[in-house]
Amino acid sequence: MRIKERLIYTNERGESLYFYPRSQYHVNIKDVEGLSDIENEIFNNYSMGQDGNTFLGSRILERNIEIIGHIKERNKELAHRLRRRMNSVLNPQYSAVLRYELGDYVRIINCRVENAPQYTKKPIFEEFNIQLTCPSPFWRETAENRQEIALWMGGFEFPLPDGLEIPIDGTWEIGWRVPALAVNVVNGGDVRTGMRIIFIALATVENPTLTNMNTGEILKLNFTMQQHDVITINTTYGNKSVILRRGGIDIDIFNAFDTDSVFLQLDVGDNIFAYNADYGTVGNLNATIYYQNLYLGV
Repeated sequence: MRIKERLIYTNERGESLYFYPRSQYHVNIKDVEGLSDIENEIFNNYSMGQDGNTFLGSRILERNIEIIGHIKERNKELAHRLRRRMNSVLNPQYSAVLRYELGDYVRIINCRVENAPQYTKKPIFEEFNIQLTCPSPFWRETAENRQEIALWMGGFEFPLPDGLEIPIDGTWEIGWRVPALAVNVVNGGDVRTGMRIIFIALATVENPTLTNMNTGEILKLNFTMQQHDVITINTTYGNKSVILRRGGIDIDIFNAFDTDSVFLQLDVGDNIFAYNADYGTVGNLNATIYYQNLYLGV
């Protein structure tokens, strides 16, 4: 059985176009350019008399994707309707997500239409050319990964062959929470990535911190959390933020971020993190990390 490979373009209004060989918008995915191509920009410096250059750094440029296909309809009126729908969905004013599917394998990337679709008349079917640009060049999975820095122990026991044994005194527990102040967060992607760190206060907590045990880098907030407070810290480049939710209201507390702290990143592979606080850590503070693996290609 042949595995279906296709692209799905969905704009911010939820309107979608499907590109694959059996679609009315016929596309051979192997002919699409930019799905796995990346361009790296190198920054160098040199001085008089120096042989060669001194490497300063590099960055991966935005991704450009070109989709060429055919409107698979010979009836001119129906072909015109399909072209009008394509123009409407591919409105350059809308942000969008491009989804790549190969059977159960799925990757998505944010994109925008760089130019309106171009059409070329051919002997049988009309050809179209779509130019997309992806400011962030990385593909990602459809859902975030979640790592809670705490452990739940099961309370079920089956000591009897006849079934479950329940204590006579009624102190039966399904499970209980065991504080685990350190956790290994595995970045299975191709590059470093930011994350969302969520602190939840079960009682008063002073100055919560998260430490990267591999590098010694610390993220610290100079802030006293009250019971039921939720603080969300986004360390993603271009989206850095520190938001407190208290009583159902979101409050920007970016100024609580300690000046000696860093917005921690996830290196590729293992990342050991430990959380703490000046007061109220064990039993009073929950910490959860959300992140997405980023990939250079599909």
